[in-house]
Amino acid sequence: MKKFLVFGFVAMITTLQVAAQKTTGIPPDTTPVAVPPSSQVGLGEVVVTASRNKETVGTVPSSITIITGKQLREQSAITTDINQLLSMNVPGLTLGTNTSTNKGQTLRGRGMLIMIDGIPQSTPLRNGDKDIRSIDVSVIERVEVIKGATAIYGNGADGGIVNFITRKANTDKHFSGTTDVSTAGSLSSLKNSMGGRISQTFSGKINRFDYVVSGMYEQTGVNKDAKGEVIGPFQSLSENENVNAFAKLGYDINSNNRVELMYNYYRSMQNSSYVDSGGKFGYSPIVGILGTSAGDKQGTPYNHNANLNYTSKNIFKNTSLSVNLYYQDFYTVFEYSDFYSPPGNSAIVSKKMGARVNFNTGFNFSPNVNGDVTWGVDILNDKTSQPLTDGRGFVPEMNMKNLAPYAQLKTYLFRDFLVKAGVRYENINLDIPDFTTIRYGNTPQAYPGGVFVKGGRLPYEALVFNAGLRYTKYAAFNPFVSYSQSFSLYDLGRTLRLAKDNGGGATVNTIETKPIITNNYEAGFNSNIGHFNASGSYFVSTSKLGTSLVDVGGVAVPERAPERVQGFEIVAGYQFLPNLSANTSWSHVEGQKDVNGVHTYLPTTRISPDKVTVNVNYSPLKQWDLGVYYIYSGIRQRFDADAKGNFALGQGPVGDFFLVNLYTSYRFNKSTSLRLGVDNLLNADYYPVMSQAKVRNDSYYKGSGARFNLGLTTNF
Repeated sequence: MKKFLVFGFVAMITTLQVAAQKTTGIPPDTTPVAVPPSSQVGLGEVVVTASRNKETVGTVPSSITIITGKQLREQSAITTDINQLLSMNVPGLTLGTNTSTNKGQTLRGRGMLIMIDGIPQSTPLRNGDKDIRSIDVSVIERVEVIKGATAIYGNGADGGIVNFITRKANTDKHFSGTTDVSTAGSLSSLKNSMGGRISQTFSGKINRFDYVVSGMYEQTGVNKDAKGEVIGPFQSLSENENVNAFAKLGYDINSNNRVELMYNYYRSMQNSSYVDSGGKFGYSPIVGILGTSAGDKQGTPYNHNANLNYTSKNIFKNTSLSVNLYYQDFYTVFEYSDFYSPPGNSAIVSKKMGARVNFNTGFNFSPNVNGDVTWGVDILNDKTSQPLTDGRGFVPEMNMKNLAPYAQLKTYLFRDFLVKAGVRYENINLDIPDFTTIRYGNTPQAYPGGVFVKGGRLPYEALVFNAGLRYTKYAAFNPFVSYSQSFSLYDLGRTLRLAKDNGGGATVNTIETKPIITNNYEAGFNSNIGHFNASGSYFVSTSKLGTSLVDVGGVAVPERAPERVQGFEIVAGYQFLPNLSANTSWSHVEGQKDVNGVHTYLPTTRISPDKVTVNVNYSPLKQWDLGVYYIYSGIRQRFDADAKGNFALGQGPVGDFFLVNLYTSYRFNKSTSLRLGVDNLLNADYYPVMSQAKVRNDSYYKGSGARFNLGLTTNF
């Protein structure tokens, strides 16, 4: 199949002598003509995720990053790895791990809630770190990132929210489409590294009915490091088969009422002909050698998302309504491991059904006092478990039922002071059945298994608040201050599977399952002065219970110590010429925990090193675009080795490295374009942050060497 895709691509280049890259399937009014980087979001840019109601960035008292569809199309020419695309564009987000998971990838040092059109992809009851790779970039119109603790969407948003907003129909035509084919491979050693990708989109509007339908198929080759060595296949992106099917159908009942149905299917499975070999932390990386892996194939066999949305612009006086019914069915399989006795593959099974009823009521008491109230209720049923694929139970099915009413006030005082304040009441019942633990870890005496745990119901109630103030008079200086809280049930499955009987039997009521309330304090600004724009923020995030992992008997166990995380983000951009722009960002995060009165640094699996990005976009000709993207990852060496020279889990010394990526595209005419992207253009030989930080032989992998991606797009 890989050869078929490569040859098909070559044949298409030979046959088609036309190309034009333009963003398709997106109405012109939603796609900026310029190429604004994520740091260059104007104050008038519309955002919906921050308060579940359309508003502009300049009226939201919090830090927001928007990745536009145009950015995604261009940068996906460098890599289609959504983890890496996010980390290239979002200050405060840890660099991608070069793997199929986002382990250690935090937002401002804490976990984040990943969503697709508001449908939660994260599995906070048993976090498998597969939530970012839940959809293909080809069907994402834009990404909205709300940074800092927030409770507006419920459980799991301690560090913020990442919302993938899917593509809208092209309403300019009855029928239109885009065909895209590409091939990619290693520049350090081409052998066995070639892969291919094809996607097809159809879109249009007929009378009151609009639609967009898309399909994507991709096979990746073997990943190689800068020296041409095959990178070990453990949780890697090598030899993956990826499939995405997407459909969105809309109907305008009348000018005020609309109904819309969305469905997305995503599959990503590894079919590796290599197995891991070698690897010693600090000395030599794990490489891949030809062989057959034991156990089942790893990857995500399926992730189904469906969403039915009804909106009314005026359901009653000055009030709009949005009713959203959603469903997610997710299944992912992890690598074969001898941590279980006998060895096996574990998996995460998660099903979510939910409803969101959202009203927005406007008011105008006087010329100086006006605004709106967003209010409603969220209903969620989340069933998540972690079985072994051979039928053994590892983490029992946790059945969470959540009913959460909320209200959010936004008002202007004295015309230029925008005030926002909100409250959300979490009412959760979590049912856990009786279960028996299995042996886990390399030290049987620590977690021997065979412990019977009496199930039961765990009730949770919490009232969380947010408040913010922004001064909106001047675009040149648009400052804000805010306070916000989030509520999370942190990875209960990890705690349940390690249950011990310390005398008197074990029950779910005797296990530490307290939720995390995170408090986020922030001050920041936005600024637009002519061709110059900038934004910055300083934040402090605290919680009485933490989420860091420590090694206990060879097993990573959560440590529930108080935590404090703080940092800053600075972004700036300048439009030198109509065809030349540049932007930069710098993000810094640091954190400590309080263990029995002793303050120590949080591990680098939670706190990322400083990150600096510099992007330059230039169009030498009207039909020719160039982009250069520089990423620097800094040093973090906060910890000392023990007497034997060993570092604890997550405390490895992290050295710095930098990467340079290249994008170029040439439009032959209005319908077709040819593009080339090079990931790691200078072929840097480096270890990703998590490889250095984890201090584990089985995680010591090098990053990918230089890789090319050559593609052709044609629109009709």
